[in-house]
Amino acid sequence: MNKVNNISRRDFLRGAGAVAASSLLPHFPNIVRADNHEINMFGWASPWFDPLFEACKEATGITIHLQGLPARWSDTMQKVSLWGQSGYSYFDVMMMDDITVGLYGMNGWALDLSDLDAYTDNVDDIVDSVHELDNRVGGVFRLLYFFGAAPFFYNTDLVPERPTNWDEFLEAAQAATDKEAGVWGWRPMGGQGIAFQTVLQALHHTGADLETLNDDATRTALHWMYDWVHTYEITPPSTINEGYGELIGLTAAGKAGMLWQYEETYNQVLNTVDSVMTADNYKWGRFPMGPANDNLLSHGWGYAIPKAATKIDQAKEVVNFLAQADNLRYVALQGLPPPLKSLTAEEEVVAALPVLGGEPSWAELLEGAVFRYPIVDHKQAVQIWSMFDQLGEMILSGERTVDEAFQWAQDEYAIIKFAY
Repeated sequence: MNKVNNISRRDFLRGAGAVAASSLLPHFPNIVRADNHEINMFGWASPWFDPLFEACKEATGITIHLQGLPARWSDTMQKVSLWGQSGYSYFDVMMMDDITVGLYGMNGWALDLSDLDAYTDNVDDIVDSVHELDNRVGGVFRLLYFFGAAPFFYNTDLVPERPTNWDEFLEAAQAATDKEAGVWGWRPMGGQGIAFQTVLQALHHTGADLETLNDDATRTALHWMYDWVHTYEITPPSTINEGYGELIGLTAAGKAGMLWQYEETYNQVLNTVDSVMTADNYKWGRFPMGPANDNLLSHGWGYAIPKAATKIDQAKEVVNFLAQADNLRYVALQGLPPPLKSLTAEEEVVAALPVLGGEPSWAELLEGAVFRYPIVDHKQAVQIWSMFDQLGEMILSGERTVDEAFQWAQDEYAIIKFAY
């Protein structure tokens, strides 16, 4: 059995679904190795990985020992940063998100995996945003097992029609807000290490200068966020404590008129015990149009190999197996959107994650979607992530005025960049 030390936030996938899905995995004759039968992996410890890792062992003869991620994302960032800087060699394969792989790739700590068959065989089928990111960071530093985006969700009992621009958004949010009932028109994720994405969405939608943060569009984005809580009162002050899990529960309880969330949370909201949300009243789409665009921010997780790994050949063999199209299909059937365009149209995959189907189509949602720049394509990815996260919290909490936060962001950004 694999060694699993933690269960991830995605433990909603445990149970019957994971067991049933094991029958979908392809099986291969066992290949006997003379030595090096094991590798160490760092990443999500969801139970549905077990059948996948068993299939990998059957195909390659290599056992995967999995170390789960810490419960706090900030702890993960600290560990991964230290490992990269110190050349830590314990882990042969690491599951990485956009920020951590940006850190490893931009600093030369990760292997380029573009020579693996799992990449070359599927290169023309990979989502366009992934190729754009690979070009920006100068290499293929991970092979994704899922690729998603953060749609705009809304409760049609509170917001009957999706607003198409910021004015309509504000009007809908004010109409939906009932503070006495704990219902708020707009609930962005503002805490638990995720405020940074709310900031980046606002900055992207205003067309801010992401390399300096010293333009009017940056100020507009910060003012817009500040006003949600402190002027229009469509977002609760508690938003700075509301992260991934909290927002799922609040949405399921009917306490959110509109929100942004990761695509896989659609299933979680509907499957929460006593949820008032159903396929009939929980809808999604593109964001209301901002001054510059209405694009979604994309994100993903994948398998990466640190250059410091002691078993690189075995690591490549494992990653090459795990990132094959059949195994990406298996992951998609767990309710995570695939990085291959062809899989998003498969009937079984859409049934597993309805956000991939319906109106608007997944392709329409992804049009113009970008990864979380400028964090994921800078050497100092962790420091920049922390800066944007602090910026989001100080704006949403009112700890600083817009002018104060605007100046702080420029100064902090300049210090981070000057250090490298």
